[in-house]
Amino acid sequence: MAGNESGSPVRYALVDCDPGVDDTLALAMGFASPFFRYDAVTTVHGNVSARLAYRNARRLTAFLRDHLESPVLDVPVYPGASLALDGSRMNRSESRAIHGPEGMGAMFDKKRRLPRPGRGSSKPAWEVMVEEAARRGSALTIITLGPLTNLALALRRAPGVFTRVKRIVVMGGAARMPGNVTPAAEFNIYCDPLAAKEVFSSGLPVTMVGLDVTRRALLRVDEFEGGGPFRAAIRDLIKVYARFAKKRRGAEDITLHDPLALAVAMRPDLVETTPCRVDVDASRGIARGMTVVELRENRGSRVKNPVDVALDLDVKGFLAFFISHLRKYRGWDEDEK
Repeated sequence: MAGNESGSPVRYALVDCDPGVDDTLALAMGFASPFFRYDAVTTVHGNVSARLAYRNARRLTAFLRDHLESPVLDVPVYPGASLALDGSRMNRSESRAIHGPEGMGAMFDKKRRLPRPGRGSSKPAWEVMVEEAARRGSALTIITLGPLTNLALALRRAPGVFTRVKRIVVMGGAARMPGNVTPAAEFNIYCDPLAAKEVFSSGLPVTMVGLDVTRRALLRVDEFEGGGPFRAAIRDLIKVYARFAKKRRGAEDITLHDPLALAVAMRPDLVETTPCRVDVDASRGIARGMTVVELRENRGSRVKNPVDVALDLDVKGFLAFFISHLRKYRGWDEDEK
């Protein structure tokens, strides 16, 4: 395996996302860290359509590259699935209220020059996942920040290659609390419950970072006040997101769902996990998308193909980790150009 200058092995990551405000914050945090080398970003239907997810990700990778002090990034973006495995399509009216009509708040509105899009490709996301798993093996971590359609398609085509990956970190699901899109279901799982069911039952090393921990990952919006042009761009990104939070919860803070999942891929110690059997209701009924998590005492050790379910979070540690990485961008502070 290739190594870095210090001689330690290189760790690779593939991020599957549907940008999305919190996807954007997750990639900003992740790209600022030397922990992973990012070979690819794949996109999927979810917060926005598959078309918008692909466009947003290409704009975003270019924007982050242009503002990072180091390293210089040119991460290729690959388009993914536009529908759930069962052919269903989400009603995105609430997503538009949360993320803005095109998914990224006002980050790329008319007052800000649009970056030249980053590298794109016509190769489908599932194919890229298969290739990366075969090429990188145990050096690869896959982080999914949207519905699991792309990964399920990849597993259907070449399940054997994924047995060698280091870990799959999934932002999605809920073990001990209600959902956020229905009383039963978390959004990413609800978008494609059949795909989630196949991933969680695959026997692969999966960590579920769901609402039990992400709902505690709250950041006050005043962290984004002041500063230079990069912080202003992030402030524009979260405006709609924060306004929705204030209307829904009465507090103008933002929930860092996706950044937490990516942070856990780098810092597993930020959460406490329990091995559990996880099943998903893939019906068209009232419980569609519900993650049924086996939490009864002493059942985990006897579960076949357990999923590591995150149930507790070091809130202060995570928030410090997140902000410390955003500070690495030129234009976070006012005196930077």
